[in-house]
Amino acid sequence: MFRHGEISTEIDKAPFFFTLAAFVCCLTAAVLLFVLARGQALAVFAGILLAIVALAALAVLFAMLTDRAYIEDDVLVTSYLFRKTKTPIREIGKITLKDQVYSVYDRRGRPAGTINAQLTGIDGILLCLDKKGVPFL
Repeated sequence: MFRHGEISTEIDKAPFFFTLAAFVCCLTAAVLLFVLARGQALAVFAGILLAIVALAALAVLFAMLTDRAYIEDDVLVTSYLFRKTKTPIREIGKITLKDQVYSVYDRRGRPAGTINAQLTGIDGILLCLDKKGVPFL
């Protein structure tokens, strides 16, 4: 779901739809509690808590939608939240794995991006990078 290239990571459908359903349900319940409560303290408190959960679900949805990596025209593109980096594969010095995150470094040893190791489709990206001779540490 939501592929960005021939070799790309994807969003898993089940967590995405679960988080989307949680956002919609919490937002709907919070609005109904605020409209129907008419000043009752417990209903207002429950509505505030549901609104906070809805905001958290929205933040998780945004992180899910922006956490991706793909290869396009021999360039590795990594993106997370508001940070997007493009690194030509021939300029990648090494890739390391620590705490379920692949860190990509350029030939000078500077960080060039990160890839979540638990994304669907990461195996295709790693296989392509391995075929191109990128060292993994």
